[in-house]
Amino acid sequence: MSDTITTMELIKVDSMTAYSLEPGDLIGVDGDVVTIKNIVSLNKGYEIEIVNDFGEEDVIYPGDDDMFDLYIED
Repeated sequence: MSDTITTMELIKVDSMTAYSLEPGDLIGVDGDVVTIKNIVSLNKGYEIEIVNDFGEEDVIYPGDDDMFDLYIED
């Protein structure tokens, strides 16, 4: 039996503000593509919990007008 490594190709489909994003979306953050775990609207901006490919979690606080590249898997 042979082992194979499958690669996932990501395609940039749009640029969006945090208002238009939802959990499960793949977005670009600081040169990496991460998955949105949760998103909460604050008085000024948003709190977005993200997870990278290694399972490492982080929280970012973008403003209302900050844009994110949105990706889909091919």
